[in-house]
This record gives sequence, structure tokens and C-alpha cells, in this order.
Amino acid sequence: HGVGIHTGEKCSMTFKPSQQGYISFVRTDIAGAQPIKAEVGNVSSTLRGTNLKTGIAEVHTVEHVLSAAHGLAITDMIVEMDGPEPPIMDGSSIVYAKAMLEAGLEELPQVYPVLELTKKIEYSEGNISYTAIPADALTFTFVFLRDHPLVSRQEYTFVMGKDSYLKEIAPARTFGFEEEIAFLRAHGLAKGGNIDNCVVIKKDGFSVPLRFDNEMVRHKILDMIGDLKLTGMALGPMHITCTGGGHKSNVEFAKILLKG
Repeated sequence: HGVGIHTGEKCSMTFKPSQQGYISFVRTDIAGAQPIKAEVGNVSSTLRGTNLKTGIAEVHTVEHVLSAAHGLAITDMIVEMDGPEPPIMDGSSIVYAKAMLEAGLEELPQVYPVLELTKKIEYSEGNISYTAIPADALTFTFVFLRDHPLVSRQEYTFVMGKDSYLKEIAPARTFGFEEEIAFLRAHGLAKGGNIDNCVVIKKDGFSVPLRFDNEMVRHKILDMIGDLKLTGMALGPMHITCTGGGHKSNVEFAKILLKG
């Protein structure tokens, strides 16, 4: 239970088991709403978050929920929501992941499709670039660049695993720059943001103590893991390297991965 970081609206979210072969979101507050399958074809917007839509139903900022599911290798789940946006909680994915683990995970008999990589794949747009190459394990490297003295460059490499995800990635919180707040508010965003669920980067410091000295780049990996869940497949052993990416480019890269 809580408020969405952008809409500021209250929402109760429930994770339910399923054997449908995918993750879906259900808006229980909208009569006749169709389930929204978590796949790239249902992405409706990527402005400061990844939104999905099917028919009259839309869900906002689902990347943290999908990141937790991806990090824990959850393939099948129904996410019921009585509001438009998941509760932001502390701005990370750790609360979601712990709730899923508390409920318990079960191995399913059906085979989940695996996206295998046999060649190098590249994608770039402006200063943003992605590469994926075959590797021994699913690995993510992110290079975060910003013209700011406190966080000018952060780079981190993460090898996917349930325990490592919970320790290295899930606690990393969403963040924003002090000078962006007016822009976000003007565009109807960040209505639910506060010091309990977001790290604000100021000119000379941070709004709250950091959990990691490179928390920003770890959260960018968290987001990317969530957005790439929209492939609807398990990512096979590959090394994905990204420089400067965000939700829009993550979704585009997911489409490119699916094309092979």
C-alpha cells in the first residue's frame, strides 16, 4: 500500500500466483479492464518511467516491480492494482522482492522461453549506446554520465543472480536532480516524491545518506533489468553494456534483442 511517485495517487498492490506463462497487471478499480500483459508491445509511454496499456486500462511506472520479478526469476504472476501506479515504497525494488519471497516461489513444470544470443548486437542513438555479446553468465554493465560534480561518471558491472540482485541492486533507490524538480512538477510528474522514496542530488550534496557510493548507476541497472523483462523471455548468458540509457532506449533495445 502507498502512493505512486509520479501520480501521487494511493494504490494497493497484490501479487498473485498464476501459470499463464507471463506477468500481467490488472486494474481492479476499472470495471471491465483487460489484463495488461508485461510485454514491449503494450508500452504506452516511457517519460520518466515505463507505462503499459491495454484497452481502457493503463499502469504507470512498472519497472521496479518487473525488476524484482526479473531479479528473482519469476516468470508467472498476476499483479492486481486498485490505482494507476505501484506504491513507490522506498524508491527501490527491495520491498517488492521481499514480499514476493515471503509469499514463496514455486517451480513450474512448463518450459519458459529463453532468449539466446549467438552474435553481437548493437544499438545507439545520440550519446546512448547498447551492446550485447554472448557470455558465460547474464551480466550487465552500465556507464552513467552526467554533467554534475558529485555524479559525473559512475560505472558498475553486475552478474545476475537472486542473492546478488537482492544485495547489490534491489536496495538502490530512484533519484533525481534538484534542478529537474520544477520540470517534473510542471509535467504532472513526481507528485508523490519525497525524501523517503527518492534521492535528490543537490549542487553540494544529497537529500539523504546514500546506501551505496554509486547508488545512481546501480538504480539504472535496476531499471534496465525491469524494462528488459518486457521481452517476455528469460535472458540467456550474455553481457549487456549500456552507456547513458533510460526507459525509452531500454524498451527499444528489448525490441532489438527480440529480433535477434
